[in-house]
Amino acid sequence: MAAPEVPIWALVHLTHAALQRTADRASVDLLHIKGPATRSTLRAGRHDSTDTDVLVRPAHLEKFLAALAADGWTLFTEFEEGSPFGHAANFTHPSWTYADVHRHLPGPRLGADAVFDLLWRDREPAEIGHLMCPAPSLVGQVLVQTLHSARSHGLEPSEAWELSSADVRDQARALARELQAETALAAAIGELDAHRGAPDHALWEYWSSSDNDRLDEWAARYRSAESTAERWRVLRQAMHVNRTHLRLRLGHEPGPIEVFREQCARIWHGAASGLRRARKGRS
Repeated sequence: MAAPEVPIWALVHLTHAALQRTADRASVDLLHIKGPATRSTLRAGRHDSTDTDVLVRPAHLEKFLAALAADGWTLFTEFEEGSPFGHAANFTHPSWTYADVHRHLPGPRLGADAVFDLLWRDREPAEIGHLMCPAPSLVGQVLVQTLHSARSHGLEPSEAWELSSADVRDQARALARELQAETALAAAIGELDAHRGAPDHALWEYWSSSDNDRLDEWAARYRSAESTAERWRVLRQAMHVNRTHLRLRLGHEPGPIEVFREQCARIWHGAASGLRRARKGRS
């Protein structure tokens, strides 16, 4: 008789515990974010995650990645190709769900080390998979969840924010100021117009809007870059084919011809988007 399949919600809980066990063995500071690390009071109903999310102390990242490899985890998507923010790498394991390992959080403009320190400062224990796992405080959870919804193009309102008391919201705003994440928070809760002078306003205007295309994204990322080096990095990424995404779409490792075709399609799409914007501007 075949063994019964483990429900995905249970597998996610056990994966959190497995990641914490790996972190404990390697003496790595790890914060469990989203999913079962979020208090049930911040959810309007049952919410079953399909993967796990953890935030690693930046100074501990390399030894945590080495520990993951030693425990049988395989890199699936690298940091730079995992998202436009380059904030998380995705790992797979024969026994567990996907794991998103975050080296920073999208939203805060404060340095990643300082962001982790502030969230770690007020951490609380969360029992996940029968193991105590460090999680952000209640206020930290509200902010993390709300910042996540800011990247949803308006499709995922923040339940955590809506279900929080006025006092918790005030504390979340204060934490956002500490993390220099006011603009991203404002984008999530409908207050972005009050931050038009912020250096990252264009970025969060794109991510909180539902009618923009990829050219708008690259333009927003370029305008929000805070250094010449960062602007050059955005330009290089705009012209670079994301081989990971292409592999997932094709179902196999792309060959040189497929990469070339994708590069041509990328250039054509950019040119077509630019032409549409020009026509719109003249109308």
